[in-house]
This record gives sequence, C-alpha cells and structure tokens, in this order.
Amino acid sequence: MAAERNPVCIYALADGAQHPLLIGDLMREASEHRNVYAGMPEEDAGDASLFLALIANADERWLAKLDELDVQAPCMSLIWSRVGIDALATHLRQFLIADLGDGLNAMVRYFDPRNLRTAMRLWGEDTTRKLMAPILQWKYRGHEPEWKRIDGPLHGQQVQTEPVAITLDQQQVDHLAAHSEPDEMLAGLVEDGTVPGDGPYLPRFLDFIERYKRVAAWQLAKPADRVGYCQYSYRYGAGFDQDPEVRRALEQRIRQGETFAVCMERVPDYVWNRVIARQANQQTENDNDND
Repeated sequence: MAAERNPVCIYALADGAQHPLLIGDLMREASEHRNVYAGMPEEDAGDASLFLALIANADERWLAKLDELDVQAPCMSLIWSRVGIDALATHLRQFLIADLGDGLNAMVRYFDPRNLRTAMRLWGEDTTRKLMAPILQWKYRGHEPEWKRIDGPLHGQQVQTEPVAITLDQQQVDHLAAHSEPDEMLAGLVEDGTVPGDGPYLPRFLDFIERYKRVAAWQLAKPADRVGYCQYSYRYGAGFDQDPEVRRALEQRIRQGETFAVCMERVPDYVWNRVIARQANQQTENDNDND
C-alpha cells in the first residue's frame, strides 16, 4: 500500500516564557524543533521564545514532561497538520504582530492556551480562517480541566508566508487586556510569594478568580488597588471584606475616591485580629468536616 501523500503530523507548540529554564531544553529533545520567533527581534528571548516541535512518538520523555509543565502553568497546545514543520512555523509567525493604530505594533500572545479562543473571537472569521487553513485540529487546555478542540479543514495545506494584516482597535485591545489580567495578576502574586506556586494551575486559578471578581463589586479600577485587594484576600481570608468595619472602610473609599491602601490603613489592628481569628475558626471547622 502506498504511503499517504500528505500524512498528518502532530506538533507541540510551547511558550518558553512560561518555563524559560525548562521548555527550550525539552523541545530540543524532539526529533525536529523550530523557534517560531526566528528572524524576528523576539528571537533574542532565547529559551523564552515560542517553540514548535514534531511529536514522532507519543511516549517520548520530553512530551510527558511538557505535559506536566502545562498542568503547572499553561504553556502548550497540540496541532495536527499536513504541512511540514518549517512551513507551519512560518505560518504561525505571520499572526504574531497586530497594528494598534497611531504607528504602534504589538505582539498578540494568541498562542497562549488561555488566550487562543479569545484572540480568534477578536480577530474575526477571516483571520481565524487563515490561521486554521493548514491546521486539521488544534487542542489546548488553558483554563479547562480537559483538552478542548478547534477543528480546521480536513485537507487544508494553505500557509501564510507574509505577515497577516491584523488591526485591533482600542476596544479590542481593552478586551484582550481584561481577559489576560487575572492570569497576569495571579503570576505576580505567585512571584511575590502571596500565593503558593506549587501544584496544578487550574485549582489555583479558580480559587483566585473568585477573589478577583470581588474587585468589581468594590469598584476597584486601578491595577494597584486590584492587586492590593487580592493580596488582602489571601492574607486575611477570602471573606475579609465581610467584616462590618472593613465593609464600612471600603464603602467610604468609594465615596471619597481613595486608594485601596489608604482605605485599609484606617482599619484598626483589633479588626484585623478579629478577621484572622474568624478565618482560623472557619479553617478548623472545615478540617473537622473533612475528617
């Protein structure tokens, strides 16, 4: 039986910026790998670049390790395609830069598995169709517990070899920034030690996002205020703002337009001691219920 003329290959697309000390070395273990940033200024990022690798065998060690890293911090997706690795890397490169107007360009991290669907919705059908043209199937996890799938044309092989004209207006830029902010804020809280960074990403994110949603209820619009609120929610418990005196301080902040930090400075120490004691009691009750 003759071999299929254009067999389907499976590739791993990995964001080295998520694990810059690990992903580059892992991808170099693959039989073939490419830096998608090749030829761009971003190539100077070295092992923090975007890498594409051919999956020759699903049991390869590097792939299993990459999968573990993706669970810890989303960094990879899987692509099924009938085009070779060089053509696919070139194709993916053409969608990286967007025109923001006024002579400004910016990289769009559409390849982040947490952003892929959102980027496609912002781009619209035409650009998404061009991206998926040589891609039979694209799988990612991102914020999901299981793999999600985006389907492309069954026999598509049309690749882009020149940058695709992608323009984002201010509303689209704001939408993408709002989508990305929770992940970026959580990363900062892990980096400063507020949130433990070990273990799977998804439970950590789901716990954080419930705290993050509260910033809107308290009309906290500035990034520093939003970060400050989330830091307090970990320090004093997710329900710290339900204490009557803390609530009054937050309500006064809304009326007076103060920063979150100034608002919290007015809360007496005995209130925080009370909040901490309440949190400890709740934890004890939860531990007893689980016994």
